[in-house]
Amino acid sequence: MTTPSLTADHERLVEELRAAIAARDEFIAIAAHELRNPMTPIVGQVQLLLSRARREQASPALLQGLEMLELAVDHYMRRATTLLEITRLNAEEVRLEPTAFDLCDLVRACIRKYEQLATRAGSTLDCELHGPVDGTWDHLATEQVLDNLVSNAIRYGDGKPVCIELESHPEWVELRVIDHGIGIAPADRERIFQRFTRASSAPRSGGFGIGLWLSSKLVEAQGGRLALQSEPGQGSTFSVRLPRDVTAHAKIE
Repeated sequence: MTTPSLTADHERLVEELRAAIAARDEFIAIAAHELRNPMTPIVGQVQLLLSRARREQASPALLQGLEMLELAVDHYMRRATTLLEITRLNAEEVRLEPTAFDLCDLVRACIRKYEQLATRAGSTLDCELHGPVDGTWDHLATEQVLDNLVSNAIRYGDGKPVCIELESHPEWVELRVIDHGIGIAPADRERIFQRFTRASSAPRSGGFGIGLWLSSKLVEAQGGRLALQSEPGQGSTFSVRLPRDVTAHAKIE
């Protein structure tokens, strides 16, 4: 075959691969939507039942069952949301929806969400908040970042306390999630921010292995940065620094 023919075949194969990848991502996005949307009213009903059970001082067995159900539903929703965000990031179509809210409220909601998981891991969730900390961020993206960091801290925290700190400045805020668990080796500190990667010291667990990669991308999309400080056996500190108002940095829908 002549060189022009080989070049044409190569270009055709590249285009076919691109089309196949685009079709795959479109299918995943549609599937994630279809999986996520029916769960929204279920989430609301579970939260309503749990609130009513607590108010009426239901039996411990019923409360524990509802709390486990809430965790399972939340885990399912986060998986579907993660799939959706992956396809958007692959297509470079991250469109944020900044809204004004108090970051302290988001942290408190996160603690309520994960306190049962922390208890089962033999850990506690503590926070240092000096609020309110008002600003403009994408609520869903910021919530997903915080969820990823807190759930990781509980999972790899070796049953020790997990602390969430919030530092506020006029132009920026910094959110820190601190654990005292297994830590991360120097060789793994850059690698864990790649897709489908875990630290070599991390125990096997469910999930896609893309939580930190996704978190870093969602932080960067808001004009911020995600940093890590860690020593093996001494725990890890993940720091998220965000501008006080992301509308000047983000692609707005």
